[in-house]
Amino acid sequence: MTALNDTVTATVSHALPAGASAFRAWAESCLLDAVGVLTGPRLDPFAHALDLQGRASVLGRPGVPYGAPGELWGTLWVAPAYKPGRSTKLSGQVWTPRNWDAFLGRLDDVPAKASVMLGRLAANGFPGPDHWTASVVRDADAPDFATFTVRASSQEFTDPATSRDVQRRWLDFLDRRLRAAPGILFGSLADDGEDADRTELEVALGLFPDDTLPGLDSVLRGYSWVTVCSAGVARRLGGPESLSDSPAFTRVVPLKGGGVLLQATDDIREYGPERVAAVFDRLRPALPPGTPTPAYTDRAPRLAFKAP
Repeated sequence: MTALNDTVTATVSHALPAGASAFRAWAESCLLDAVGVLTGPRLDPFAHALDLQGRASVLGRPGVPYGAPGELWGTLWVAPAYKPGRSTKLSGQVWTPRNWDAFLGRLDDVPAKASVMLGRLAANGFPGPDHWTASVVRDADAPDFATFTVRASSQEFTDPATSRDVQRRWLDFLDRRLRAAPGILFGSLADDGEDADRTELEVALGLFPDDTLPGLDSVLRGYSWVTVCSAGVARRLGGPESLSDSPAFTRVVPLKGGGVLLQATDDIREYGPERVAAVFDRLRPALPPGTPTPAYTDRAPRLAFKAP
């Protein structure tokens, strides 16, 4: 079995839904689904009723512990939509039922970023490694696209007692998002993303989302254990039938709209160097040009460090 990195990330990118109401419907659906099914037993009993109002002041007091070790903690962050002369700085609030409802209401403004951060406090009273974050992001230089990401500790993925069930839960979540938004241009489920807003391949190539998002009809942002291709990328790769014939994938799912979901192995813990190389070789025609450079990090990248 392959040793996983400490974070697992699910990502879906597509064109910005037309109109504020459509954006809110999409973003709220993603957030509610993720909070409802992906937080896992380590964050139970996280619920709408959790109220941290009495400790809201700690967000503005550096060095002051948030609470007792092991306690549940949650914060809500929003950056307003990009406008000339207007700050896009993230502003945060602690989780309360009222703040959560207000946070969802701010989706009507089509913000630059909206994030839910959940976890349990570590021994020092601050958020620790048992982390979980769901975000809706619009890049400043590519505002016509929206990306939803969920990042969580890989502990449940590596624990033999929970790994199979948690993998199924995340795969089911990704399947639901693909059915709910058939126009998705890119998606992934990976354990090597160092940057929440960029794929590992983008980091290794020195690319940013504004470099790759506009070209997703023909080029991938990256490749991973699970990779979702747009209709244009699927055609460039020979279509679902050709991809199904490839030994690089154990599951190939044609999507409404012409895209395709590609899963490299049945178990994420089996996605080692040989399987990474096989996925790279099959997806070469749709990868960005350039030779990736390994980052200075203790994370194990799931990349082939050669030009496509």
